[in-house]
Amino acid sequence: MAETRSAALRDLRVREPRSVIVVNRGLCSGCLCCQLACSLFHEGECNPALARLDVFHDPLAGMDNVIEVCKQCLAPSCLHACSVPGAFGVDEATGARVIDEEKCVGCGQCAKACPLNDRGTILRYHPGRKVYVKCDLCREREGGPLCVEACPWGALEVSNT
Repeated sequence: MAETRSAALRDLRVREPRSVIVVNRGLCSGCLCCQLACSLFHEGECNPALARLDVFHDPLAGMDNVIEVCKQCLAPSCLHACSVPGAFGVDEATGARVIDEEKCVGCGQCAKACPLNDRGTILRYHPGRKVYVKCDLCREREGGPLCVEACPWGALEVSNT
């Protein structure tokens, strides 16, 4: 039984090379430059609510400047939860798990399946387009994720795993 389960988990893994944004929380000042750059690149406006990463503070829980961004999981439950053919895939160049907004129907199964999306900020609903969006490592941008470049403190970096 354990052997069958192990084989099933292996089949769910996405084997492409991948990159991931690594967060050094101790360097984050909470300035939101990363969110502003992200929303400007993807949405054409500086609006942290439209960014594909989130910086939040919860002083009551002792959490300052926590940055949440997609971890580009090896066995992405979000990708496997999507029932719409071609709506969720893997970018060949970066290995980023990406949503094809032209095929996404906005059902939210990806967001519900992500074990890291408890605050709804890693996969988030875009009310204007009625689809879900997430970090795609700025795959259409030469030079990689803009949030990494925009951080004046060096709290974000790209790691190729």
